[in-house]
Amino acid sequence: MPEVLMPLTTAISFRQDWVELGRTASDILGIATDRPPALLAIETRLLDRLNNPPNYQLFDGKIVIEEIEEVIAELGKAGSSADGELVLYPSRRARQSDLATLTSGAIPASDIDGVIRFVESDLRGPNTRIVISDQRTARIVTDLAFYNIELVDQKIGQIRDAHKRRPHDWSVYDANELAYRIHLVHDRNRADDRVLRLGPGAKSWSELAHAPAEVAAANDDPVWFSLILLEAFSLLREQYRIFPVDVLPASERSRGSVLLRPRVDPQLDHRRAAAGLKPAAEALNRELANDDGKSNWTLSRTDALSGDRERSPQLTFEDTEIVDGRKVYNFTSSEVVMADSSHYLRPRRDSGFENAVRRRLNNIVSARRNLELLRLLDDPSQVAIDEALRTIAAPGPIPDGMDETKAAAWNAIAHGQSVNVVVGPPGVGKTYLISNLVKSILSLTSDARILVVAQNHDTLVNMENELNATLRGENTIVVRIERTQTEETDRIVRKQSCDLLQSVTKPFDSELVSHQVQHIQCALRPANPSQQAIAERVHRDTETLLVRAADITLATTSSYVIEDMIADGEQFDWVFVEEAARANGAEMIGALLLGNRRVMIGDHNQLSPFDHAQRQEMYESERAAELLGSARAKLATFTDLPAEVDEALQFLENMPDLVTNVLAIAARLEEPFRTIAEREADREKASGQTSRFVNMLTEQSRMHPSICDVVSNTFYQGKLFSSDRVKNRRPAVRSDGLVPNVPIVVLNLPPLSKLDRPPFETRPGRSLRNETEARVIMEALKCLKPIVDTDGQPPTLAILSPYKAQVDHLKELLSRQRNDPSGTLSGFVSPRSDGNFVFTSDSFQGSEADVVLASLVRNNVSVGTRALGFMRNAQRMNVLMSRAKHKLVLVTSLEFIIDAAPDHLGSDLGFLRTMVGELRRKNGAADQGCGTRIVELDADGLVQT
Repeated sequence: MPEVLMPLTTAISFRQDWVELGRTASDILGIATDRPPALLAIETRLLDRLNNPPNYQLFDGKIVIEEIEEVIAELGKAGSSADGELVLYPSRRARQSDLATLTSGAIPASDIDGVIRFVESDLRGPNTRIVISDQRTARIVTDLAFYNIELVDQKIGQIRDAHKRRPHDWSVYDANELAYRIHLVHDRNRADDRVLRLGPGAKSWSELAHAPAEVAAANDDPVWFSLILLEAFSLLREQYRIFPVDVLPASERSRGSVLLRPRVDPQLDHRRAAAGLKPAAEALNRELANDDGKSNWTLSRTDALSGDRERSPQLTFEDTEIVDGRKVYNFTSSEVVMADSSHYLRPRRDSGFENAVRRRLNNIVSARRNLELLRLLDDPSQVAIDEALRTIAAPGPIPDGMDETKAAAWNAIAHGQSVNVVVGPPGVGKTYLISNLVKSILSLTSDARILVVAQNHDTLVNMENELNATLRGENTIVVRIERTQTEETDRIVRKQSCDLLQSVTKPFDSELVSHQVQHIQCALRPANPSQQAIAERVHRDTETLLVRAADITLATTSSYVIEDMIADGEQFDWVFVEEAARANGAEMIGALLLGNRRVMIGDHNQLSPFDHAQRQEMYESERAAELLGSARAKLATFTDLPAEVDEALQFLENMPDLVTNVLAIAARLEEPFRTIAEREADREKASGQTSRFVNMLTEQSRMHPSICDVVSNTFYQGKLFSSDRVKNRRPAVRSDGLVPNVPIVVLNLPPLSKLDRPPFETRPGRSLRNETEARVIMEALKCLKPIVDTDGQPPTLAILSPYKAQVDHLKELLSRQRNDPSGTLSGFVSPRSDGNFVFTSDSFQGSEADVVLASLVRNNVSVGTRALGFMRNAQRMNVLMSRAKHKLVLVTSLEFIIDAAPDHLGSDLGFLRTMVGELRRKNGAADQGCGTRIVELDADGLVQT
């Protein structure tokens, strides 16, 4: 046997072959020499991939040959690398501060040459991408940083500013790779010299601006334009809350006080009239009449939508005065404001809102070429599922004990459609269905990745708790992303990071491992600033690992992590959108883009997306025409929106027929879940065939059957029914005195129209309260006695009202009476285990309590929607009526409701007549703790004798 000349120290693999080829090519080209050649980004990327072949991706000879052919083709377009340069120099601000910051202190700002070399190396990286925003500006994004470029000359660009990339930054989706290398010099003089010396080799920045734009092409789907409008209009509508004012002299007034007088602007009022709005002065008066007294206002010199308003004064509205016969508004100010006639009063800048809009726009741009996803968001019946997806991470058989409608939904989801839609009324077990689907998927496909998103954090908390209960004992990583402020470290993931690091701090025999354990222990308990910096890096690495390794990730629809995962090319086997009826299309598109299989679950008969009624008005022809007419100029003040937004708006300017279609789609995409569910319900009625992709759950296990009957007959056409489990459970409360011992009690006040007394309703600020109803609530509390369950767990209790002023008033009344150190209320516990018992009904969607007391507040002499306020909204009333498990106590005036919603006002208020009819029909039907009892009260809230 021949002797082995040299022992093998590394494994033999094809991967090693590519590494050796990459090293050989690098040596031939002289990459490591003092004067390396100038390479195109695509050349650099190929060498990097050869030297460091990608893991978990196909990278064979065929792939390498294809990439070499791409390099050859690119060289054919650009000429030799040395002949193609884009010349760039930094502004004074960038040179003095921004660029040095990018080095993280490794190069001092005084070492200008070193900083320039560092930045030039970054700009020449293999992943550098660019978008030319317009004839004057461009944006460059590298792996490290974000550069804003001003095109000062046809062949010269200036770095206006730069900063390290952050999760919430605008990212260059669908942007172009740089075909030419960048040459960075110190200043403008050197830039001119470089261009002169290069001659034709100095490439024109403006040529990049004239490259064919794919974004606003005629073959883009109308749904994509509609999604752009959803977010563009979100920003544009803010212009109607910018009011021209004069600042009056502050002579002999208290320090910090500012008098503002509305300034008439005929041109502005003409535009407002064209949009169907009142004049600015009238609108301002209405705004301030409902002001809540917080520091919500500021002043600016221009009416530009965006701009640096962070240092502007903070204004708080105090009162209205008459000066020289004209109405003026008195504000307190955080700064001295000089008298001037060129100011604009506006709401203070909401950077969180603007960042969320940017993130959603980036997600929409990313989805531009995914025609299947765009079309299913408007009408899933137009889109078929890829058959190959049906077998990927499929759930198993239906678990035992599921009711018929859940079983049907399970089968539909397992079979698969482009998207499955599940309508889930209150108490039917939507989270139960999702958590069992997730358990089944992971039991059969252990490496499946699942994303669960919702429009708000409370829903995610409930979902996380249900998942943890269902998956107890399973080796599953569940990560919930939660960030309350842009710069705040994610509290939930940080805690999980600490728990994971803590679990590996046990002593090890290995010296190497022991060193790492000491490193982790320092990260968990840093003793000085140096260790704190190390700890931060360790935690960030661990958090990234957690998110990437999670079996189940939970995040809000507008979370920064959705944007990051899209940019990183992440993909999930399943995406579940919980409370989908509360999200519009722009909020959902990012999460849906990440999934192979998609499920939307919610209830369009409960709360809609926030502010949807007012937002729908934007798509009416007059308002939309006014918004679109100045859209590009208005949005140009935002320097970091995706360039595709302007290009899309520019394309729509010349396509009036397309605009009509786009506006109609946009109106539907404000409530895509409702649109899909109602369209399929109509199709089922017309065809007599069951929908392929929409299922409704109808067996509920939350509400007492008596409560369920009222909810079902009022809001669900009698389709909702109670399970045997809920029919046979033990009661959780007993009551006496003012509150009879039945599931539904109505404490019924007389209508104001039949009384000679001051109004029941008062208006502190923007909201309403009813002190008589509040007193009745407090008296009713005294009549409730909890029945502790066999496991020793006390029942829960919640007090609800549609109006925040009433909630605040009830909280104040409770604080005067509560003195129980255990945190309970008359023996009941908080439904969210946080010591809080009083909530707005909107905020309580998705939650439940054993006992619910509700104050409806409204009782006046008006008629119609003005009289009813929140009560006119069937979805809000549905939420309020369906939160109670065992007992519901309503404080209201049934006669007022009937008087305010007469038959002739049409079907929109007909649900209120149905609800009152159900309550009256069941009145007195109390038999062994079932039914309803209406208790008549006098004007002071006392029982009538």
